[in-house]
Amino acid sequence: MIAASLLVLSLLQLSFGRPAPASPRDFIGDILDHVAQMPMVIALNPNNKTGLVDTLMDISDPASPNYRKFLSKEEAASFMTPAPESVQAVTSWLAKYNVTPDVVSPAGDIMRIHVPIATANALLSANYSAFVQEGTGATAHKTDVYAIPEAVQPHLAFVYPTTQVAPAPRSRKTPVKPVAPPKRGKRTLSKRAVLPATCVDGISPTCVQALYNMPTAPATNPNNHIAVSGFLNEIPNLQDLNEFLFALRKDITGSIQPFSVDSIDGGVTDTQGPGTLEASLDIQYTVGLATNVPTTFVSVGPNNQDGVGGFLDIINFLLAQDSPPPVLTTSFSIPEGGIGPDVLENLCLAYAQLGTRGTSILFASGDGGVAGQDPLDTCPDDLFLPTFPSTCPYVTSVGSTEGVAPEVAGTFSAGGFSNIFPVPDYQSSAAQNYLNALNISSDNPLSGKFNTTGRAFPDVSTTGRDIAIIVNGTGQPVLGTSASTPIFASIVALVNEQLLNAGQPPLGFLNPLLYASGTAAVFNDIVVGNNPGCGTPGFPALPGWDPVTGLGTPDFLRLLSLVMPNSSTSTTNIGI
Repeated sequence: MIAASLLVLSLLQLSFGRPAPASPRDFIGDILDHVAQMPMVIALNPNNKTGLVDTLMDISDPASPNYRKFLSKEEAASFMTPAPESVQAVTSWLAKYNVTPDVVSPAGDIMRIHVPIATANALLSANYSAFVQEGTGATAHKTDVYAIPEAVQPHLAFVYPTTQVAPAPRSRKTPVKPVAPPKRGKRTLSKRAVLPATCVDGISPTCVQALYNMPTAPATNPNNHIAVSGFLNEIPNLQDLNEFLFALRKDITGSIQPFSVDSIDGGVTDTQGPGTLEASLDIQYTVGLATNVPTTFVSVGPNNQDGVGGFLDIINFLLAQDSPPPVLTTSFSIPEGGIGPDVLENLCLAYAQLGTRGTSILFASGDGGVAGQDPLDTCPDDLFLPTFPSTCPYVTSVGSTEGVAPEVAGTFSAGGFSNIFPVPDYQSSAAQNYLNALNISSDNPLSGKFNTTGRAFPDVSTTGRDIAIIVNGTGQPVLGTSASTPIFASIVALVNEQLLNAGQPPLGFLNPLLYASGTAAVFNDIVVGNNPGCGTPGFPALPGWDPVTGLGTPDFLRLLSLVMPNSSTSTTNIGI
């Protein structure tokens, strides 16, 4: 009885002299504010973000003498390292509230804290409350108001979460409602391998290899690597992969190197239990196409499932490695307008930093046409909805095509123009050429619905409809740019294989190369189709770059010839 009384007394003292709660519900909430922990990310201003971006562009420019001269972990981190006075100001501010941050980035610019809601409110003069996040069931936190103390304002890039909370990263493989594919007009195609007749009905690895002249021989270079992002407790099943390879890669006679799993923040790792659709797709079209290229599934745990914590966790995990993977593929995205520009800009700088290390960073553009993630009939403010991270200028965004004879634009392929990031120099000519050809007049249904000066996406595309996978022993077709992205990742990894075997560095950040003068011949130009949404027909596919299929679909042999023009590599010795 005495112990119970002391417990009640201690709980009452948690109110720290505030007026008594008006109701039992308020009383419980008041207690939880001082007990329940909420995660927060605190980003400090980098010392030289301009230098980081300039360096990335220099080492990614095929015309530069520094092309593909990638940085070490320490060199890349030096651009993002905050000034000592910034570290002192922020740690002193937190220490006043008995908070010690964890530094979670190699550069020291990203800190993470876990504090009671009451402490978060005190830190930022806020009124945080907890809510259940749609789609994940995870607990998230949000405030209506907040204020960063004047003394630390000059030192902070952002604090998260505040008034906006990013939704969970999302990937969807089927449209909300069926959309009839566009009529398939005639056009001249590059010479390709003979397509199996079954490719008309559905896409298998053999179809992809024929479409894009991909090699079939197993890779051998131990320094090659693909990392596959995993969120929302997605996990591939190893037996499903084995059945997939047995059924659809009958040309493989030897053993296949299985994928490995890295767990971040308690991410799921059981590859013997039930598989999930997205993870199965990503692994089956990386392991199943980039034959024997080492592949790692990076599984993000439940505490950082939103589009800030999860995306940051993966990038910082890879930045901390002495040799990060040459390819990172992610089939998840969030709406660009879902969180503040300051947060998105700093996430984008993290991708730039990884790009200087030599990683090609690929993101699916989304499956909602001009509506971004969903094919909405109406959109907020009657404006098109770009997706992030596709709109970051330092990643490569992948859209979708459909059909094989010929390929046409996928009706679901998200694309458009950023409302936050300006068009980068490497892309300005291609984007302006499209806008000139579009010639939107005031009575056009697209007029006024997008930012004509924004970063344009996607950059490239591959097939994305009726992609055959196996999930928990059952074969099924799927649809989405989340299918196209691991396919393109495999093409990049197989080009890297040839480069590494020739003693050259991998491709790294791709976009300056892809948009360079004379590179158009690498792609199969997609000129038929559109991506409807927001009550409009969306953008039409036109000659050259367009915001449905980007520059088009790649040809492995032509891409390899572009980066290894003096190579004696033949189609025989790479397995085509």
